[in-house]
Amino acid sequence: MIELNGKDIIFNEKGNLKDWINSHQLNNFQIIVINDGKENVKINKKHTILFSINFNETLNLKQLINKLKKTIKKCHKKKVKIGIENGNKNIIGEILGGSIQKEDKLIECIKVSLIADKRKRIKYIYEQVCKDLDEDFEKSNYCDFKNDICIGKRNCKEKVTMGCCHKFKNPITMSGGLKECPYLKNKHCSTECITCKLFTCDAIKVKFRLKDIPLIAYYFNPIQKLIVKTSFFTSKEKIIDRLVFWQ
Repeated sequence: MIELNGKDIIFNEKGNLKDWINSHQLNNFQIIVINDGKENVKINKKHTILFSINFNETLNLKQLINKLKKTIKKCHKKKVKIGIENGNKNIIGEILGGSIQKEDKLIECIKVSLIADKRKRIKYIYEQVCKDLDEDFEKSNYCDFKNDICIGKRNCKEKVTMGCCHKFKNPITMSGGLKECPYLKNKHCSTECITCKLFTCDAIKVKFRLKDIPLIAYYFNPIQKLIVKTSFFTSKEKIIDRLVFWQ
């Protein structure tokens, strides 16, 4: 079993959902199969909904997620309950097949899809992507800071500390010299600027593409993606406000 958000539970071993249903002698439910096919899903308004999410090595993850999103949206619109209560937990279905790596991506997308409130959903995406980027940078040490000077600045004539945490004093004309980002406090970023976190300079070969980040690729529209790419030196709250506005 996988706990999605503190309450919702999904089985990830074949047969577990069937065994659980049989052991509780349940009825008045509908199991909706979610795969990367394009067939329409019909929802019975009188039944509680359970999902059987089927994925494998050859699936189109984007199509599967889009189908899941549309189905959950239909459930919310028709006020159909998703999942069956089991004590203080809510069993929403099962995941079948696939690799651990793809399952992790899929689980994050399921969590997001279950969040009905627009702002809460965008905030979750934002914070989860920032968390993943922080963990990746810490693990891989891309910037390779030594004495507060990153790998990209060590070969410069002027040994600038704190790397790319600098902006032009006149950002519109890109002139007036550089100054430290106002959110840089005690050598740490005091706001979670997703755009800055996604940026890597020419000294770093690794580049983060939005299309490779499922939570952004599958849940943000083109305008929101542009906001994520261009909002350097901007507070988390302002970026989220813009993302919500353009949802």
